[in-house]
Amino acid sequence: MSVGALTPAQAMNLSFEGSDWLSALEAALYLRILRKNGTPCVERIRNLVNQGKIPFYKPFGRLLFKKSELKSLIESSRKGGFKCR
Repeated sequence: MSVGALTPAQAMNLSFEGSDWLSALEAALYLRILRKNGTPCVERIRNLVNQGKIPFYKPFGRLLFKKSELKSLIESSRKGGFKCR
């Protein structure tokens, strides 16, 4: 079964534990960038790439994303939270 054939509920339960590299579709799922109908929005991922907002690699013309870099991007964007005393 391909990732595109999954229901939105099935897609959200995918495990990304076995791979260090993600395709644009998998990156959209990992970052939970979804359309209103719950399907991954690859177009938004491509827009973020074109704007230089997410790190990417493009071997042989195919967009790839390193999972650890996407995770770091998320963690570095933290806003608010508890004040430390």
